[in-house]
Amino acid sequence: MYGAKRWLWLMGFLPPALPFLGFLLVRATGLHVFWYFGLIFVYGFVAVIDIVIGVDRASYDLSEMAAVENQPYYRVVAALVMPIQYATLVWAIWMLVDGGLGWVDSIGLAMTMGIANGVAITNAHELGHKSETLERWLAKLVLAPSMFGHFTTEHNGSHHVWAATPEDFSSARMGEPFYVYFPRTLVGGVKDAWRLEKERFARRGKSLWTWRNDVLSAWALTPLLFGALTLWLGWAALPWLILQGFLGLTMLEMVNYLQHYGLLREKRADGRYRTMEPRHSWNSSHLATNIMLYHLPRHSDHHAYPMRRYHALRHFEEAPQLPTGYAGMSLLTLFPPLWSRIVDPVLVAHAGGDLEKLNIHPPARKRLMKKWGGKAD
Repeated sequence: MYGAKRWLWLMGFLPPALPFLGFLLVRATGLHVFWYFGLIFVYGFVAVIDIVIGVDRASYDLSEMAAVENQPYYRVVAALVMPIQYATLVWAIWMLVDGGLGWVDSIGLAMTMGIANGVAITNAHELGHKSETLERWLAKLVLAPSMFGHFTTEHNGSHHVWAATPEDFSSARMGEPFYVYFPRTLVGGVKDAWRLEKERFARRGKSLWTWRNDVLSAWALTPLLFGALTLWLGWAALPWLILQGFLGLTMLEMVNYLQHYGLLREKRADGRYRTMEPRHSWNSSHLATNIMLYHLPRHSDHHAYPMRRYHALRHFEEAPQLPTGYAGMSLLTLFPPLWSRIVDPVLVAHAGGDLEKLNIHPPARKRLMKKWGGKAD
């Protein structure tokens, strides 16, 4: 049953091609609303399919892992996202500058391009966890259009150490609105990534200012890419590149927000945090989102085995489960009262009604304790 998903992974090629697919739909139907196809596809079609099809709990047995995890097919599928992404980006920026689009259509195309690159970051997440040099460079290339080259360094070296603790910039706290979390994680992520590289080169006694610095080399790809497109198409290209890049990194942070929201690893007697367990990550095994995001929503197994390839990640029933897939849940993060109304009761129930077992946003602690009484009935 699980192996039947083998060919479904090819659907991962759809998100990076969203702008061009939207263009084809505009040409076929005459409906200019399809310039906004990124919004329609991710937050409409995929979100609905998640609800209709529901949860896919199928997983490989541990005894099967060695035989299936390193099959070349799955590596090739993941690697092919980047060329599709770049071909679409070049075409979309040309359309925005020289395609004769009106402002409304241009904004729709830029938003669709940003969504395409935001979804592609999940591919960079997959590739950036691997030890092979080619895959790690592909991850840097995938991150360049979203201006988020430091992500791999921060995610691997900081988030996977501190996830589900107050020390982690990428772990949202209960009661923390997305609009408070967003600047906190952006600034904290950059600082953490730079600190990690600075410490790495200090240990080696070598200069930080080298192309071997993973943060610098990844950051450099964005001005190289944007500069090349600007030289080709003129300064009019640059605002569109920045806009779609900002939208892409925003999508990433919407997903980061929900992955560990409110969850807390307890401290042991020696003051160190407990090892990550399935209950410290929000999971969602809704089929459509998992196919589009390379099983990223099976987040508990990913934290247990960061090097495990996407197709082999397992479903954990004991992990806290999101009400629906990442497509629908990430959209809810933009509406904090609605998010809290839907997710907070599930979170409190997961903690057995004891808010002391949760990672709470300090300014919201008094309000939440009053609302839930410290312990829920």
